[in-house]
Amino acid sequence: MIVAAVLALGVSFATYDSGKEPVHEDQRRSIAPAGNADANRDSEGAASETPKPTETPPDGTIEELVRTWNQGNAEEIAGLFTSDGTLIIPTGSQIRSRDEIRKTISEKRAGMLKATTLTNTVDEVSRPDAETAVVHGTYKLDGINVLGFSTSAAGSYQLRQIKRDGRWLISRAEVTGRDPG
Repeated sequence: MIVAAVLALGVSFATYDSGKEPVHEDQRRSIAPAGNADANRDSEGAASETPKPTETPPDGTIEELVRTWNQGNAEEIAGLFTSDGTLIIPTGSQIRSRDEIRKTISEKRAGMLKATTLTNTVDEVSRPDAETAVVHGTYKLDGINVLGFSTSAAGSYQLRQIKRDGRWLISRAEVTGRDPG
């Protein structure tokens, strides 16, 4: 049951222990892209009229994953992973490649995870370098159908993300379940 719930989440990455700093609710959106703070100024120092778009922070991928999960869109969930991305579920099983992740999530969403609702928190975001981020948090998946009964599963996740063409994609997700009781 927890395995299926965690598989549904598909959001966790392998542990990365260095450089983690807690992200508080009021700081979450303050993660800024690396670069020159004066990039939007013209040659005479005045602000340019068209500011550069703000990069979505790494935890924005988690928000998108939760939204697409709750919409039941396995295609979009898989699209959040790199083509060679890996999803590790609590049993230790590894699902490798965007295509296999899409297939597995589609199958699970058609069965016992059909009516599930995903919620999460982001506890930490670290940026080992400008092109890599690690997001750690917790999740809860409600509405799992087991033999006609509805249940929930909860646990933690870690996502290792890489930036490709200005977008954060999941390269490795590790989801762990929490023992009930």
